[in-house]
Amino acid sequence: MKKEIIAMAILGIAAQSAFAQPAQPDVSTLAQALDRCMTTYAVRLTKTEAADEAIYLAAVDGCKQIEVDLTTAVRRDVPATQGEAALAQWKEQAKPNFMSLLQRIRSDRAARGAQ
Repeated sequence: MKKEIIAMAILGIAAQSAFAQPAQPDVSTLAQALDRCMTTYAVRLTKTEAADEAIYLAAVDGCKQIEVDLTTAVRRDVPATQGEAALAQWKEQAKPNFMSLLQRIRSDRAARGAQ
């Protein structure tokens, strides 16, 4: 009888863990995903006639959920003062870094085209 109760308890725990939510991505994984997402927009949209500002806004909009997830992960996993400082620094540098990326992409294309 005790063995049956223990077996049932183990099965109950196993069933609960099978329906548990998957582990949340960590800060590093989300930061890489956001970087890849923004870069993808930059590469694709620099092939069009879109202005830099429009490309930036499209990338921000298209990658918004990853940014939200990253912000949530930072606030969850990083000590508050360090996390908020990192988020503030990222927000301050995001647009200038993206605009620089656009210029590098265009320069690389021009250099390949001249060869």
